[in-house]
Amino acid sequence: MPAPDSQHASAENDPVPTSLRAKSGFRLFFAAACLVVILAGMREAAGFFVPVVLAFFLSMVSYPVMRWLRSHGLPHMLAMLLTVLLNIGVLAVVIHLGGNLAVRFQQEIPGYIRGVQNYVNEGAEWLEAKGVENARQAAEDVFDWQALSRYANNQGLVRGVTSALGSTVGTVASLVSTTTLVIILMVFILMEAYGTRARFDAIHAAGGPDFHQFTQAASDIQKYLGIKSVISGATGILAGVWCWLFDLPYPLLWGIMAFVLNFIPAVGSLLAGVLPVLVALVQSGPGAAFGVLLGYLAINTALGTFLEPTLLGRRFGASPLVVILSVIFWGWMWGPVGMFLAVPLTMVGKMMLERSSEFLWIAVAMAKKKVKKGEVTLMADYDLTEEENDWLGGGATTETPGQRDKP
Repeated sequence: MPAPDSQHASAENDPVPTSLRAKSGFRLFFAAACLVVILAGMREAAGFFVPVVLAFFLSMVSYPVMRWLRSHGLPHMLAMLLTVLLNIGVLAVVIHLGGNLAVRFQQEIPGYIRGVQNYVNEGAEWLEAKGVENARQAAEDVFDWQALSRYANNQGLVRGVTSALGSTVGTVASLVSTTTLVIILMVFILMEAYGTRARFDAIHAAGGPDFHQFTQAASDIQKYLGIKSVISGATGILAGVWCWLFDLPYPLLWGIMAFVLNFIPAVGSLLAGVLPVLVALVQSGPGAAFGVLLGYLAINTALGTFLEPTLLGRRFGASPLVVILSVIFWGWMWGPVGMFLAVPLTMVGKMMLERSSEFLWIAVAMAKKKVKKGEVTLMADYDLTEEENDWLGGGATTETPGQRDKP
């Protein structure tokens, strides 16, 4: 049993008093409770928040275009009008072409289902010949081919997608009205965007809070969305060309699908390759399907795994687990739209945590890691002290600016 003097000495040497620890724990618990209430309200009010968030992020992507037009002498209102019209034109072309091609492809889905069924049955028969009992019955139990055919013939796919999008906008009457609302909000956001920094200066000079940190966060998110849009566009073009080289029907549809789904991190690019591989399997056999699969893997590896992180830099590095959880969470919150905006929304939260001395540790925990010579390094961009830079939990160190990859 330790002596009272030793207990007193250890209490004096403790750098964090017990009362301060208890107060910090209570604040963390209180913040978590408030966060649960806020997120519950955001989920219930998805019909309001989703159009606002969509308009905000579309405005962030579009603002560099408007700024470029203004730099070439166009008046502010004319530059804004041309920027909005450009957004409407791009969305209209993508939706019109993608929708028409999807409807045409849907009419051919039953034939592809029968082709996949033949391959599955052949595989089951081969397994039974190798001694696997009831393989054919197991395949029929897993795949309800008749239900899939009925679903395709009754245009269930189009209705399913429409229903998913409709459930995302919640209280908004229809998808068309939601799109109109997003465009109107985007117009007003772009109108107010010019001069925002001067407005924040005036607010701070009048005794208000300093909002300049939000301008930096907005610039970071703008960079992410711009690079992600370019990478997604390149992914869609390469995927469409690759499918055209293999003589697949509707290569433009597969390119548009790759472009759109690439905005969903981690799983989107994988989902974009499922249908082209199946179409190649039914139309040209396993060799063509394997070739299409290799092409999609090469495109996603080159652009998504190497080029995109290089362009974004380590500031946007997030743990793959955090990315997957963010897709699941925001998909649960706001449906398909939440999945598309999962990373920007998570990055906004991460950047807010970075600017909080009390919750900086959460942002550090979300950072992406790399393994170099057996050492796990967190790719964070924080001003940590020397002690914090030594060890952060079981052998994970944190890089500091100016010390990256030094020999």
